[in-house]
Amino acid sequence: MAYYKPCLTLNKANMARVLSEGTRGHEIQSITLAKALAHQYQLEHITVPAPWRWALPYRLIGLGQSIRSQWTESSVSSRLIISTGRQMAGVARWLKKNRQPESKHVHILNPGYYFRDIDVVLIPEHDRQRYPGAITFRGNLHPFNTRWFQQHSQPQNKSTIALFIGNPHNAYFKQQFKADLQHIRDAFKSAELFLCGSPRLNHETQRFIRSLVKPTESLWLDTRDGDNPYQTLLANADKIFVTADSINMMNEAGASQAALTLLARDYIQSKKHHRFIQSIEHRLSEFKDLDKAHPLPDPVKELLDNSDLLERLELA
Repeated sequence: MAYYKPCLTLNKANMARVLSEGTRGHEIQSITLAKALAHQYQLEHITVPAPWRWALPYRLIGLGQSIRSQWTESSVSSRLIISTGRQMAGVARWLKKNRQPESKHVHILNPGYYFRDIDVVLIPEHDRQRYPGAITFRGNLHPFNTRWFQQHSQPQNKSTIALFIGNPHNAYFKQQFKADLQHIRDAFKSAELFLCGSPRLNHETQRFIRSLVKPTESLWLDTRDGDNPYQTLLANADKIFVTADSINMMNEAGASQAALTLLARDYIQSKKHHRFIQSIEHRLSEFKDLDKAHPLPDPVKELLDNSDLLERLELA
């Protein structure tokens, strides 16, 4: 992010209106940005019916009538509208045009077309999308900064090894996962091993993983296993293994001081994933390494400090 500016004081908005279609990863990014830019935020879940679901963010005609009953009226006016993903880009465009013309609209991820009525577009560097006036950031926007880790870290009796499993290609589970798991066990025999999987894993893969886990090991794959321990592990693991299909998990694990090693790299074909991995190569550790590492920079702080985001949103 090649931009220099003098130190500016953030003048937070009173309220940010966050629009979400329910995708958890989108929601986290929007809320993280809202907390950085506003004193409070209002989260609104919007279900977009057909045919607008496929037509957004381009065609807005008739959209207001179809989602009118889902709007929440707030007693506090919002200077900011924040959206992530193409559907919510369209909903936010309609909202600004018809209800809040004075608000600033900031959209996260490429909306797919250049819209003059979106005030700021934020796009991950690894996407390499050419969007006029876009501000780029690394990986994803997440809340796991230095203060968060200080607040959530806890003393551990012994080393904790976390294995974050995204949703890599089935071939990885058939050909390599069992061997990787055993390799981890052999390398860290005295440590506590905790496997934490994405809810996106299909039932067959979940059954396969469950069949491999030993009674002395911990596992979370869905709500049947209790509360999701992802954040607790992120804050307290000494070593994190993460499958390379999830840019969000790689970026968030890199925000910790834990030694970080990627799995399933040979099963990733996406160019954008390879570009992201290359950008954090310096943060990665050898397989058996347990040494603490220097965290990746906070992407939200980088946006605030090293771009013209605040000026464009009139918050400085």
